Amino acid sequence: MHNLYVPPYKILLFIILFGFGFFSASFLKDDQTTLPKFDIPKPEISFNFKFDFNLSKPEVDEDISKPTKSWNDVTIQTNGTDRKYGNLVGIQLVLQPKDFVKEEWWRERIEETFKKGKAAGIFDRKTIVILPEHTGTGLLFLDEKSKFLNADSLELALKSKGETFTVSDLFYLKAEKMAEIYVRTFSELAKEYNVPILAGTIILPNPKIVKGSLVIDPKGPLFNVAVPFSADGKLMDPLVKKSILTEDELKVLSAGEVTQDRVWVVPGWKVAILIGQEVFDINIYNRLVGKPIDGLISPSASYPNMKWQTVDLEDPNVWKQEGMAKYIKSTKAQDLVQVFLAGHLYGKNWNGKTFNLRDFSNEDQVGSVESPTILNLYF
Repeated sequence: MHNLYVPPYKILLFIILFGFGFFSASFLKDDQTTLPKFDIPKPEISFNFKFDFNLSKPEVDEDISKPTKSWNDVTIQTNGTDRKYGNLVGIQLVLQPKDFVKEEWWRERIEETFKKGKAAGIFDRKTIVILPEHTGTGLLFLDEKSKFLNADSLELALKSKGETFTVSDLFYLKAEKMAEIYVRTFSELAKEYNVPILAGTIILPNPKIVKGSLVIDPKGPLFNVAVPFSADGKLMDPLVKKSILTEDELKVLSAGEVTQDRVWVVPGWKVAILIGQEVFDINIYNRLVGKPIDGLISPSASYPNMKWQTVDLEDPNVWKQEGMAKYIKSTKAQDLVQVFLAGHLYGKNWNGKTFNLRDFSNEDQVGSVESPTILNLYF
């Protein structure tokens, strides 16, 4: 066993040193003002991490499937009786942009009304068929896909092709194909159903009929034109260029001459062609005074917020009260038909109502704009 011996002087030294240390620490804690202070600069380093965790997939521009029609049948309304003098057949179409994407889809929508007319026995060698304004213009939507067709407005649809891309650019881009499909479709329908057709209207760059063919100028001004077809499918004169335009139309279109020929001669009949709001212009009727015409016909359209001068063209009564019915007695015509396009365009409805007038007083008008309607007027 070892003896643990510590000398007394070491024990005394330890006690002195421990006491000094304890006393110094206490003093410094209580009075720190006697010590210099040092400001240690803080590094100016900051981190701003922003992460975009948007994991949604980019919109895919897809082909669309064939649209379903929103109606079950085509209605026929008849004004007068068949006295074998002939008839004017106005066909109100109901269309939407998707119907124009494929040539066959567009034709099918139109031909359904022709099949109905043929089955009802209202077509003969003295029939004239009139389709609405812009029946061919909608071919602007040819080959378009989901991004363009599903946009909230036409303006946004155009931006999907470029910030500065305009509707005029689109017309010029597609004009040749639009004209080709338009002529082929109505030439075939006229021959198949053996009736002359005023094929509504179509917007094209300075179109003309040259030696029986529709010729366009790829860089010419845009016109809204009505094109007649004979019962054997041939293009006929006169090709009428719309001459009275709204402010919105003037942003895109050029106006035709008010003095142009607008009398269409078909076997047995002569009719004057007026497009849309041309029906309000007394100057056009003045040029028809004394001419041997049997009827007035007008392919037309009434779209949202449509105005001409002070006239609200969304009001269907305006067309009947201030248009052809008001001026017909200044001409030699006795009957009239005004045919409107119905349908939906980027969430907005085109609601013009097709109507006719026989012998100045017997009026007929479509009951609905939700389904295609044939208004048959017998001379």
